[in-house]
Amino acid sequence: MGRPPTPVRIRSPLLGRPDQARSNMANGVAFVRRDASNMRDWDPALYWYARAVGRMQQRPGTDPTSWVFQGCIHGVPPTITETNEAFSQCPHGGWFFLPWHRGYLWYFERIVRATIKEIAAEENITPDPSTGWALPYWDYALDTPTSDPIEDFTSRALPAAFRSPKMPDSPNGTKLTVDNPLFLPEKQATSTADFWQTPHRSPGTNSAFEVLPYTDINPFTAISQTVFAATHTRQTDQPSFGSEISYTSMDHFRRGFGELENVPHNQVHGGVGGWMGSVAGAARDPIFWLHHSNIDRLWSSWLSKDNLNPDHTSWLDQTFIFFDENGQIQKPTSREFLGIDPRDYGYESLTDGNGTRPVVVPPAQVPEAGERVLATAAGNPRQLLSLHEPTEVSLEPADAVSRAMRSMTAPSTPQNLILTVHNVRTDVPPGTPFHVFLNGPSGELDPAGPYFVGWISFFGAADVDGALHDHGGHDVSFDVTEQVLRLQEQGLLPDGPATISIVPSVPQPVAGAADAAAKATAPQPSFGSISLTTV
Repeated sequence: MGRPPTPVRIRSPLLGRPDQARSNMANGVAFVRRDASNMRDWDPALYWYARAVGRMQQRPGTDPTSWVFQGCIHGVPPTITETNEAFSQCPHGGWFFLPWHRGYLWYFERIVRATIKEIAAEENITPDPSTGWALPYWDYALDTPTSDPIEDFTSRALPAAFRSPKMPDSPNGTKLTVDNPLFLPEKQATSTADFWQTPHRSPGTNSAFEVLPYTDINPFTAISQTVFAATHTRQTDQPSFGSEISYTSMDHFRRGFGELENVPHNQVHGGVGGWMGSVAGAARDPIFWLHHSNIDRLWSSWLSKDNLNPDHTSWLDQTFIFFDENGQIQKPTSREFLGIDPRDYGYESLTDGNGTRPVVVPPAQVPEAGERVLATAAGNPRQLLSLHEPTEVSLEPADAVSRAMRSMTAPSTPQNLILTVHNVRTDVPPGTPFHVFLNGPSGELDPAGPYFVGWISFFGAADVDGALHDHGGHDVSFDVTEQVLRLQEQGLLPDGPATISIVPSVPQPVAGAADAAAKATAPQPSFGSISLTTV
């Protein structure tokens, strides 16, 4: 299944400066991160990652180099009562998202490498497998959709080493006889308490044929941005690559997701589901680290296109808290993760998996005071979202919606139409993102079609609703101005009520009475209302 390395134009993985053309596997850095989708099932990089994860899982949770402690730096499950100044530090929805996670990965990679060295010394393994070991990445967008659906499965399914309950008993072993630390079981939680009992993934995730929909992981829109961060208001809204300008705030969930954080980051978390769908539990799934290795690679890819990082001192001088392979606390600044030395790692490729041009509606920001609300759909008091089929609501009053949409063609009255799903909540991650459609007929709710508005991701929603964060539910907004104009031009927007359809990206089948009863008691995601607003 592996593909031979091909020559690419290598750029500094952190600064994005051009370097000479070299082979992927000899790009002049000490540690080369390789694509797990391109590896054989138990490539040595994955075998030794599994061995290190298993050793880290055996360490007490108070040890900074343990699996539990490292996971808690990202987020703390409610079953853990210990506290530490380094816990629950991950920033989302703000411009520290990328540098913080880069530092998080870099120290974790050092811990894994030291753990591999420890195991090799105990077992007298030569040559030392830790030499040159680097954290792989999962390029889920490596294979773009083709006419062959089987071929499309290669990269968008979990890599095989993460799906198998067993692993080889040696680096060159062929029989899977040993418990695999990279594997998590599947589970459909029936309550919040049930969800947090043990780390798990959503039902079906461990199947080779359960793939992430390409629409949900296509990074093209993110890579196409030219601005790293922007201040988001309805008057000065600007899409950005790396999220909202948040200055000194390390807020866990500001509401200015950048394009990269929205797609593919949030959608992959939601698609794998289980603990990966929650900030508090995500880093306890071994695939988390390969997912974020790819997010970091996409940042490097974006920089290689002559884009620039922020130069604001608030961004450069923000301090983070991590622990190194010796268990010693480290407090680097953001700027320390922008230079090539000493963080001398590179990527097998910066060009693979950069996506293909989608038909999407850019996400808007939360509507602000003073805007005119044209129509709403209430949840009475809350609307549950089905995990199995579309949830449809109509915006009222219908005549106000029709007038607003017709007025979009009048050049003397320029305005933007903002569709907002308010107060999105969930008790536990649903295991799938949701697609939003405007006036899509039944049977034509295709994310590649003209009615597709965008995504609702529930990554972090359970954390926001709980005690981990101090916000209410999410508001998810979309600027549908251009889409309404396109639908009008194509004759696909007749007068009448506007229908909003919210559809699970990967609908969960109901197979049998017992299964149906279990799913009927499972916590469901919901929203409070939907509004159409003019700006």
